[in-house]
Amino acid sequence: MKPSLRPTFRIVGTVLMAVAITMVPVFAVALICGELREGLIFIILAAVVFFLGYFMRRKCRRRRNRNELIHIADGLLIVVLSWIIVSIIGAIPYMLIGAVENPIDAFFESCSGFTTTGATALTSINHLPRCLLFWRSMTCWAGGIGILLLGIALMPALGLNAQRLTVVDSHGPTLDALTPKMIASVRVITLVYLVMTIVETILLTLGGMTLFNGLLHSMSTVSTGGFSRYDQSIGHFDSTYIRTVILCFMILSGVNFELYVRAVRGGLRAFAGNTELKLYGFFIVLGSMAITTFLLLNDTYSSTTVTVSNALFQTVSVITTTGFTTTYYMFWPVVCHMILVLLMFMGACSSSPGGGIKLVRVAVILKLIRHGLSMRLHPRFFETVMLNKQGLPGDKVSGAVTIPFLYLTALFAGVFLLTMMNNPLPESFSAGLSCLTNTGAGFGGAGSGSIYTIFDGPSKLILSILMIGGRLELYALLVLIIPKYWTKDY
Repeated sequence: MKPSLRPTFRIVGTVLMAVAITMVPVFAVALICGELREGLIFIILAAVVFFLGYFMRRKCRRRRNRNELIHIADGLLIVVLSWIIVSIIGAIPYMLIGAVENPIDAFFESCSGFTTTGATALTSINHLPRCLLFWRSMTCWAGGIGILLLGIALMPALGLNAQRLTVVDSHGPTLDALTPKMIASVRVITLVYLVMTIVETILLTLGGMTLFNGLLHSMSTVSTGGFSRYDQSIGHFDSTYIRTVILCFMILSGVNFELYVRAVRGGLRAFAGNTELKLYGFFIVLGSMAITTFLLLNDTYSSTTVTVSNALFQTVSVITTTGFTTTYYMFWPVVCHMILVLLMFMGACSSSPGGGIKLVRVAVILKLIRHGLSMRLHPRFFETVMLNKQGLPGDKVSGAVTIPFLYLTALFAGVFLLTMMNNPLPESFSAGLSCLTNTGAGFGGAGSGSIYTIFDGPSKLILSILMIGGRLELYALLVLIIPKYWTKDY
């Protein structure tokens, strides 16, 4: 079945309207800061995008007496179109304000924000107009909650089978899909997201940050986006309190948000016994302890407290794919880099703003390995793969195994293309993995500052595609290039 363009463009129009609305607070910030020229750029662009979206919704409105449902083919096209179009629109302010000269750099920056990657093509970030700094963090914040999910939460009267969208834009084989009360659940998720942002902003301002800086870093933390106002990232703030607050909220943001929905409805027992959550905590403790040990053995820092603090912060930042840094970890032992790469690849929990292959898949793969070992010892023994005391169907198990191989294939393809453009192999691998997992922080020339100015325009375009592919977990992009997808018989 080929995609139906009428409901597709109607939903994309709704997404455009939502993006236009996110520009209104940026206009307000510009007025407060006295940046009238930049404010006019944002409000005019917001008006144009809003009316374009409204026109698309109006022109493609549902026909009378027809129940137009969004099928999986429609959902795939909607998701891919939305992320690409939104990234293009988000790039326009960078060009009009003059922060970048190359349109690819502007697209890279916008794409990095909406995909919550946090990689940047900009330098001397603190000298940018304040409204543009706010827009950078706003793209992270909007991308974290998910443009489509936010649109469904605010527009329940679309009259469409929105569950198809969340299936496409999901982040792992979750057993308890939000099908019965999906819209109510998305509203709860949005509320939790807002509350976390507000609370972190308050706590950061109490720790000495200005309200503006607190809001910027809160939006980037809760979304696991990792955009900072400063080139030194969180290392700019010489405050244990600020680093601790950001550390705690990075951990909270990497948790499966469906658990928060259940906690709101049924209490804290929703967190008890969750396999993925246990694995999340286990890898945070194990990773930070391992890095701390190697740093101490190599006398990297003079103080044990500083060593433990930097190791824990960087472990959490990488496994949640936030990408914040407190220190220049390129001076760390190479084995510490390897640990960070593994954590980066695994990523955060499913149904969270974080990237990576998701820990729920790691849990399934570990159970499959144990199952395989049991089969070698007892060939006639059969055991169903269990997750959270429930048996996983075969398609979920195969999907959990397939995604990591897709990620590896996409990574090596991206690295191959980057090296074809004469980029060094270490930098190509580091940047490719960082963008594919939506982490931002890298190694080599990209370094721990997530600054990608060493790459030329075509290389940044490849990295942007990897960002979108990682955000959509590759399937959506790959299916769209299959010729049969566009035929009636598919």
